[in-house]
Amino acid sequence: MIAGIVCEYNPFHKGHLYHIRKTKEAGADFIVCVMSGNFVQRGECAYADKWTRAKAAIYCGADAVIDLPVPWSCASAENFARGSVGLLCDFGIDMLSFGSESEDAELLSRCAGASEDERVAFLLKEKMSSGLSYPSALSFAVRELYGERESELLASPNSTLAVEYIRALKRFSPDVKLLPVKRTGSGHDSAEIIGSTASASKIRSFESLSEGAEYIPEKAFSVFAEAFGEGNGPYRMKKGERAVLSALREMKKEEYSLYVTDFSGLAGRIYEAVQTADSLDSLYEKAKSKNYTHSRIRREVMSLYLKIPGYMAKERPPYMRILAVSEKGIALLGKAKENSSVPIITRHSEAVNLSGRGKEVYELQCSSTDKFAIFTEKIRECSLEQKNSMIKTNADSI
Repeated sequence: MIAGIVCEYNPFHKGHLYHIRKTKEAGADFIVCVMSGNFVQRGECAYADKWTRAKAAIYCGADAVIDLPVPWSCASAENFARGSVGLLCDFGIDMLSFGSESEDAELLSRCAGASEDERVAFLLKEKMSSGLSYPSALSFAVRELYGERESELLASPNSTLAVEYIRALKRFSPDVKLLPVKRTGSGHDSAEIIGSTASASKIRSFESLSEGAEYIPEKAFSVFAEAFGEGNGPYRMKKGERAVLSALREMKKEEYSLYVTDFSGLAGRIYEAVQTADSLDSLYEKAKSKNYTHSRIRREVMSLYLKIPGYMAKERPPYMRILAVSEKGIALLGKAKENSSVPIITRHSEAVNLSGRGKEVYELQCSSTDKFAIFTEKIRECSLEQKNSMIKTNADSI
């Protein structure tokens, strides 16, 4: 059985290891991950580059890691799920495993149905027009029409993504089995440390990697320590802050609407905030409102900086790039290439054969990776996207 996992591993920690182990206990013979690339869904650069994080995942039990291209990795929950689940379905998974505040697959499926209900959509629009943000308006609408359990579940970050995964599966591969794995330890984005687990955001907040050593599996820690020791990370938004602000200041107001996925004034709001912002935090603060969450603003700012066209993430990814495989995972690639509806590539020399939308997305990937290279203390060279090929390794290699 091939199990798919959508992840960021930013960085890989003991909670992620627990998830992989529970997935194997549920009968998975292979673990295939779709992982956000160098920019992640919170609208920030990743803590380590995607090849380092993919290698850590293989050392900790994954068999293949697929790159989620930047238009989807920096997108809303719906588009993030469309891209990631679409790639897993193209690969040929039998089961989708995901973290959630609930292990009740039936309840999660009801929540997915509620989010597609026309009555919910009507009430959602009404509440957003009164000033509520999308998550708050959705929670209110579902509570009114379905009940407290569904509403509470939709209000939790991991379950919100889980619902979107289920919706995407219904469209792409409805026969794929669901495996919700209940989260343990520290909550999503929590600053609290419980036992031997800390959230990825807490680990990123430490001054050095060594401060988070006890919360990262030993094999993953060795991968990150080696990369950081060579000057390849950690990557921090503060390091590239001036570059982002400079790029946004140079853009004309009419350009903003090409990259901001909104038609109710958010593009203009961000443009005005850019004119006086002296930091990214002040930009986020000036642009936010009741309708727009901090995470939404961060994603839109990143889309502007990377120049991600608003239409891209509304489609499925036009190709699949494999970042890393285990020895066992190599056997999966041949079968995946036979079944996939999109080209599967492992190196730049294969990417040059892409055409149409595939070529457009790949060129954006190359550009975004060049921009990512400045978000660390030691600025890295350009063309890392083109120079790096699929990593073949095993946990026993370390």
